[in-house]
Amino acid sequence: MKHLLNVDPLIMGLYSVLSIFGLVMIYSASSYYALANQGNSEAFMVKQFVFIIIGILMALGISVLPEKFLKNQKVMMGVAGVIFILLVIVLFTTGVNGAKSWINLKLFSLQPSELVKLFVIWTSAYIYSKNERSKRDWRFYLIPAGITAFFIGMVMLQPDLGTSIIIAGVAVLLGLMTGVSNRALAIWGVVFAGLYSLTYLDASIFEKFGLKAYQLSRFTSFHNPWSDPTGAGYQSIQGYLGLSRGSWIGTGLSNSVQKTGFLPEAHTDFILAIVGEELGFITIFILLLAIFGLIIAIIHKGNKCRNLFGKYLCYGVAILFLIQSGINIGALVGVAPLTGVPLPLISYGGSSFFASSAGIGLVLWAIRRDKESREQTPPPTREGLPEEEEEKIIELKAM
Repeated sequence: MKHLLNVDPLIMGLYSVLSIFGLVMIYSASSYYALANQGNSEAFMVKQFVFIIIGILMALGISVLPEKFLKNQKVMMGVAGVIFILLVIVLFTTGVNGAKSWINLKLFSLQPSELVKLFVIWTSAYIYSKNERSKRDWRFYLIPAGITAFFIGMVMLQPDLGTSIIIAGVAVLLGLMTGVSNRALAIWGVVFAGLYSLTYLDASIFEKFGLKAYQLSRFTSFHNPWSDPTGAGYQSIQGYLGLSRGSWIGTGLSNSVQKTGFLPEAHTDFILAIVGEELGFITIFILLLAIFGLIIAIIHKGNKCRNLFGKYLCYGVAILFLIQSGINIGALVGVAPLTGVPLPLISYGGSSFFASSAGIGLVLWAIRRDKESREQTPPPTREGLPEEEEEKIIELKAM
């Protein structure tokens, strides 16, 4: 109980505020769709409320896990096995919109690929924390890269392009933040710039990597959705119309026109368009400040962690939120393809919210563990620091 009450107020506060705001907007964005399809305008709001309660309990539960548990390789292998089984099961489910990504659990649909995001962060943070930067070479990164590549391959079998991009981005950026050379950074920068440029030149090249026609259409249409206004560009255009209608201050909460059947399932990955239509650009700006404020706060907490495992966990979660938010916002404003990526803590969805909550739980764990280690450290004396502390400080300076 002591640990549960001793959570970081800033991280928990931003997490709670964003979750509550998301709940309000989910109700507003989904009310028309829910009434038409389920006979109850509050259906999605009630489900999301349950997700939030479970998510908070999940975050708090993870925050008090023993360090030995999180660093236990047998536990990691067991979790990897469970995720693998779920990824195999999902391939035999009924596809939705061309992708087999969900397992129907009645209350919500489980998306196993959401678990992969956190598993990559968890295992990569553990591997990087066990080895000093000075002792690493390019072969060292083959282990986390191999784990990541294997699970990306499983996710692409669904196929789920959006989640695959996120997993790859998290793995690469986390590796860069833990000590990859500037040369590697430059190489990855050129690779990503080249891939992005191909979406403007000839996106059909991605077909060789197993992408479906509907996925390719998203790559070719997001630059100019009006080239196919009733097909691949339809959702983008409806999002633009919602934003333009809302202008600076919006039309008022629950007064959206786009949610009445023009913008498909507006409570999911295009919920930001409804926020803009009903509450205006000013509210979008405040919301983005809160989201990126949470990301910056997580990075700041990670920088302060003396425990490398906790530090890298914080970095990984911050990167996950940053990439996912960036792709969602980019899709709305036309600088990224539509890949169905939800806005963290705001969009409707059990799997997405649970993954975000588990990430917050890992951050809270890292902060608590760092605080406990500082409290257990003996204070310096007139004669100087204890020999053990001197060794720790020397090691920290060497990092």
